[in-house]
Amino acid sequence: MNLALKPVALALLVAASQTVGSASAQSTNAPAAPAVRRAASQANKVPSVASAPGGGAIETEASFERAIDEAPRAHIEGRWRAADVKTGYTMREEPQRHFGDAAAAYARKDYRAAATDIRNAAGYLRLEAARATGAGRKELESSVAQLDGLAYRVEKGALKDEHAMTADSAKAEHALALEHRANAIDAWTRKQYHQTGYELKAAAHSLESAAGWMGGEVKASASTTAADTRRLGDKLAFSATWTRDEVAKGFDALGNGIDAVGHEIGDARKASPFDVGA
Repeated sequence: MNLALKPVALALLVAASQTVGSASAQSTNAPAAPAVRRAASQANKVPSVASAPGGGAIETEASFERAIDEAPRAHIEGRWRAADVKTGYTMREEPQRHFGDAAAAYARKDYRAAATDIRNAAGYLRLEAARATGAGRKELESSVAQLDGLAYRVEKGALKDEHAMTADSAKAEHALALEHRANAIDAWTRKQYHQTGYELKAAAHSLESAAGWMGGEVKASASTTAADTRRLGDKLAFSATWTRDEVAKGFDALGNGIDAVGHEIGDARKASPFDVGA
């Protein structure tokens, strides 16, 4: 699969994912609006891009826009699941960027823009949830639901506590950090060291982003852990020299850092145990 995604294309993708998801949710509580009818119609289509040469590869922004217009959410999520880990890693800054833009828009009382950015961030989590499994998937879906509710309150100007935006943003990034670290463990057990490295780097980014919303010692400690994790991730991703002892310590330090942030935001979930093996 070839996903030549640029930031603009990702924004389109998460927006499309969120739009279809929101429309489906609204259809259970209100008469079918045009967007809901369109989403239902799309769900019954076989996208033309699915039968395109190369398995429907997305190679240009134009073809990407056509895919979004024609494909149901399930198809978009399926193609995201098939994306290689390097492609996924290049998009890791998008949630934090949207959370930051949302905070800035809210500060200037542009509630609609703030809500849009929150929904775009939620769209990325929704896509990550589509390729997660078990408890990780449930936690990401829970974060998506929280962000959807936050976006609704923000857009209506009904957010009573500004700290709710900070808390929900931190919780979403914490959920991503847990999931990426779990993915790194899975890749390690399959001896896919290249993928392990990228997943560790993604987990480090999410950890640092989550801690960034809290500041102080939590942020400083997480930044140190994230930097160390990135160095280890680079070694694994780019086939440099590493040792099993170094990997074991790196996974443990990352897990402890994620758990520390979880404690600060009131999340009792713990990072998965790691066995470096023989």
